[in-house]
Amino acid sequence: MAEPASANLLETNHIILLVVGGVLLIIAIFGALAVIISMLNYEESPVHDRLRMFKEKGTFEGAKRKAGAFDDLHEALLTFAEPVSQKLYGQNLKYQKEVKSMLTEAGLLDNEEQVSRFMTQRAAVGIVLGAAAFVITFVCTFGMISYCLFALLGGFMGGTMIPQFLLKQKAVKRKTEIRYTMPDTLDLMVVCVEAGLGLDSTIQRVAEETERMAPEISHEFKRLNKELNAGISRIDAFQNMGSRAGVDELRSLCAMIVQADKMGTSVADTLRIYADDLRTKRRQRAEELASKASIKMTFPLVLFIFPPLFIILMGPIVISTLKSFGIG
Repeated sequence: MAEPASANLLETNHIILLVVGGVLLIIAIFGALAVIISMLNYEESPVHDRLRMFKEKGTFEGAKRKAGAFDDLHEALLTFAEPVSQKLYGQNLKYQKEVKSMLTEAGLLDNEEQVSRFMTQRAAVGIVLGAAAFVITFVCTFGMISYCLFALLGGFMGGTMIPQFLLKQKAVKRKTEIRYTMPDTLDLMVVCVEAGLGLDSTIQRVAEETERMAPEISHEFKRLNKELNAGISRIDAFQNMGSRAGVDELRSLCAMIVQADKMGTSVADTLRIYADDLRTKRRQRAEELASKASIKMTFPLVLFIFPPLFIILMGPIVISTLKSFGIG
């Protein structure tokens, strides 16, 4: 009679460990998601920057509002992860350039502070997931150190890969949006140039008009306009925009405008021809995606749709056949 009691006690302990492990896993997932979401929030308004400056100096009473509990926890986690980040990525100048390029392509701030912040947050996510994996493994394996260390290492490596993956996905999404909205933006530029506006005025007007329709291109044109107003030459400003976005179509557009400006040819004709070419490429890209749809639907059809359909159609026939032979 003692064996069933001990078996029930063991099963109860396993259930308790599973529940505790599940709760810890949920907490770790939500914590990691919160850190990742806040990590990508780079761009802040000048008002927030100025309020922060006054808050640090202690000269503005309205900026002395205490941060929330999550902000304090986030900053504490970043402070704790900063030495780890410096140890892992601080001496790798090549990787820092790659991070700066990824931030630029994603449309985020790309100064040294944001590069360092991204690397710190990458280490922070790794620490959070690594610690969560260590605790869960420790509870589930009754304290087997080898498994716990393996889980710690795997959780840390997986956590450090998540922010970089999300940043790359953000850059890919931004590039796709720029490619999709470029033909319509060029049509608007053609209208402005043919209406008598200069190239600089056209850039400013298009940046204002496309703020809702194509926010990514509008952001690039606004940055281009700021560089032109700062005194940078038109050739250098267009070259910077072409290399900054990481989109081949935009890089080609900048090269064509620079060449037309050098040779003295019509900018309107250049933009019109290139807009037609981009519109053709966009239509071909849509046709390519449409042709791939049938192939992509094959796997869901075979795995999830055909089996239930066969069961519904053939089930009654099989049952009636078995009954006719006296089976079942």
